[in-house]
Amino acid sequence: MVRTSMIIAGVVLVLGLISVGAGFAAEATRVKGSQMRIVDGKCVHPSNPVMGLAITAATALILLRVVVRVATGRGYACCRTRPNLPKLIKLCIFLAWLMSFAAVGGFIVGAKNTTKTNLVFTNGEYGCYVIKPGYFSGAALVALVNLGLSLFYYLVIASSQNVPNKPSDSEVEALPVSKDHLIPPLPPQMQ
Repeated sequence: MVRTSMIIAGVVLVLGLISVGAGFAAEATRVKGSQMRIVDGKCVHPSNPVMGLAITAATALILLRVVVRVATGRGYACCRTRPNLPKLIKLCIFLAWLMSFAAVGGFIVGAKNTTKTNLVFTNGEYGCYVIKPGYFSGAALVALVNLGLSLFYYLVIASSQNVPNKPSDSEVEALPVSKDHLIPPLPPQMQ
């Protein structure tokens, strides 16, 4: 069970790093205003990988969320958690879900906006819409925080599931059986 939880944690880490890396790569390769051209009243985008990188980042983050959700099982969803969980874990679960929605939404909206071809009228001039600097890196930072929170609460939950159950107070330990019927067994205090 410990080995399985470490493999799952490794998969979550890889998916999170893919998402964060693709987000920062999308930021580095985003189209700048100086690269846009206007042809026949439409904006023409230069060929670049921003849309693919943003979709890759969003997909990896969605897969991360699916893996953690399946691995933790019932009772560890965004707003429906087990009542006996510590408040810190409940907060981590809620924040991780919230941040994953924000990051995935940011990546998808950014990918959609990189293909806009309509002219925009700003400051008395027509120009082309471009993604603002820091947009994709902001989504990547949110994805990074999500990764940290998801790994933390997954590992805490997985480690608590790996602890063997202690016998409850209502369970009684059986006295040892002696092969020699002449010698009575020792009381539990003297063993």
